[in-house]
Amino acid sequence: MRRLIVAIALIAITILPLVGPNRAQGNPVDPRTRVEQREREVRELEKVLSALQNSIADRLARLDTIEKDLQATETKLQAATRDLGQSEARLHILSRSLGARVRSVYMRGMSSYLEGLLNAESFGDLIINLAYLRRILTRDAELIAVVRQEQAATRLNLSTLAAERTRLTSLHERREAEQRNLRSQRQEQERVLRAAKTSLAADLALITPQAERRPVYAVVLDNIAQARPQHGLAAASMVYEYEVEGRITRYLALFSSLPHKVGPIRSARSHSAMLALENGTHYIYSSGGVDVLDLLRDWNVEGTNALRSNSASFTRDATRRAPHNLFVNLATLGQAEQSTEVTLRPAYLSAKGEPAGQVLIEYAANHRIAYTFVPEKGAYRRYINDVIHRDASGTIIMARNIIIQHVPHGTDLFNRPTPNLIGEGPLDFYALGQHFRGTWRKASAAARTRFFFDDGREIELIYGQTWVQIVRQR
Repeated sequence: MRRLIVAIALIAITILPLVGPNRAQGNPVDPRTRVEQREREVRELEKVLSALQNSIADRLARLDTIEKDLQATETKLQAATRDLGQSEARLHILSRSLGARVRSVYMRGMSSYLEGLLNAESFGDLIINLAYLRRILTRDAELIAVVRQEQAATRLNLSTLAAERTRLTSLHERREAEQRNLRSQRQEQERVLRAAKTSLAADLALITPQAERRPVYAVVLDNIAQARPQHGLAAASMVYEYEVEGRITRYLALFSSLPHKVGPIRSARSHSAMLALENGTHYIYSSGGVDVLDLLRDWNVEGTNALRSNSASFTRDATRRAPHNLFVNLATLGQAEQSTEVTLRPAYLSAKGEPAGQVLIEYAANHRIAYTFVPEKGAYRRYINDVIHRDASGTIIMARNIIIQHVPHGTDLFNRPTPNLIGEGPLDFYALGQHFRGTWRKASAAARTRFFFDDGREIELIYGQTWVQIVRQR
């Protein structure tokens, strides 16, 4: 049996220079290159499948021959059985006749023959009696010869019958072996086709543009160790990570879909409110400082304070301790509906960058973020403190776009770290295993943050989850 082994090339890792507090390394394969490689493999697959098909056809022909041979052998076996029965019947009759003659001779002895000769009254009678005696002896000899012939025929028929039975058993075994091989070859053919289709479909998906709905909710998520794993994080369209007090971080997760459980929810900050505002989303938070709540009113941020809401969509998870146990069901909240506004996101970058198989970010000694590019996924696998980052469903967090936004940080009324998102500054952009340097710009609280390559062209994000890492300016 022929087997196809589809080889997946291992991607060699090379170290790139440090980029501020972040490092990138690696030499990943571009998805288009990998698809072209898959197309070559498909052509090789066609040869393998053709060989498998020819082998199956040959085996089917052999099975057909065996079936015909089986039918002929069964016919011969039936004839041999019939001949043996007839031979045994004839032998039985002859044996009974010969036995009777033997008993007669034994009981009468040779005297019966001699009496016939001695009692002849004339020479003529003697001649007649001799001729009669000769016929009797000849008939007895012929009977014995016929019996011997029937015995030989019976032995031959028995031998033929045994041989045909042996041949029939052998043919049945050959047929069963051929059928097993045929089933195995067909299973291999199906497996090869299935594996090829799955592999090619996965790669084709990476080079096909996709439509994405506009996010409608923005939820502030806790990210202290006790809050992990978060619910709903893998379903977010975009996630911002930013520093809060104690050098820990929080997330602002934007959702175009409506998961049934998202959280834990934490308090508002001016910068997360600003990001919700610029994305036109409904902002969900768990109260906040008076200064931040004032800003929400001043900016007309549309949102829901989970602590003040009477909606049954907000629940406490009894398996977690407060304040890390507040969650929301976006499917039932009813403050926004899934948007009909869609954006067609490309599968390819509009520029070529430097190879970047790994990205490292350090918010604090005990809070390190890493991304490792996975070529077959066309995305970066996320790590926190060297552990793969998963949400509560067990889904691995995979980023298709990573923007590291270098921002000046100040403090708010309560001396909490506060990035100044209005203005401009440098950025690092990672996608499809490539690294680009560029600039971010934001004109006002409500204005959309725009991201540019170094040459001034605006960055067009590819489809899939985007992570924006807001870090201190280098």
